[in-house]
Amino acid sequence: MNGSTKRLARLAILGAIGVVLLLLASVLPAGRLALVAVSSLPVCVTLMCYGIKWSVGVFAVTAALGALLYPGAAAIMYLAFFGFYPIAKSLFERIPSTLWCWVCKYALYTFAFLIYWLLAKALFTFTGKELSWFVLYPLGAAVFFLYDRAYSSLIRYYLMKLSRYFQ
Repeated sequence: MNGSTKRLARLAILGAIGVVLLLLASVLPAGRLALVAVSSLPVCVTLMCYGIKWSVGVFAVTAALGALLYPGAAAIMYLAFFGFYPIAKSLFERIPSTLWCWVCKYALYTFAFLIYWLLAKALFTFTGKELSWFVLYPLGAAVFFLYDRAYSSLIRYYLMKLSRYFQ
């Protein structure tokens, strides 16, 4: 196989892994948020191996197939935030100022939270007591900080231990 065919096959496999993880997130009731977050790892691996252009392609294919095959909360979460976060994180971390880097990350989180909140309100009916926006947003912001730190640790682990297997 020549280089471009091998790259295309690897990208297809990474996209398929993302779609399977979205399937698991849409089927399994427990751990849905974690599985959607993990489903963005193929985009991250693509970003580190092949660059932004190819990672956008893997994200687009995974998001489209996820939305077509498994429409619901998992697909919306992937499309609204988790799927493209590795790409955004890569771009934001190029900003020299740590403060502005975090301002951009939290601006993206706020935008994605607002979109998901509005979509959830419009598409799903809630009964009983609901958690208010004022409770969920700060709680989600704290979890987002931990998610970002954990994602950075996974990236470091990949670069130190696993990257040689994906070349």
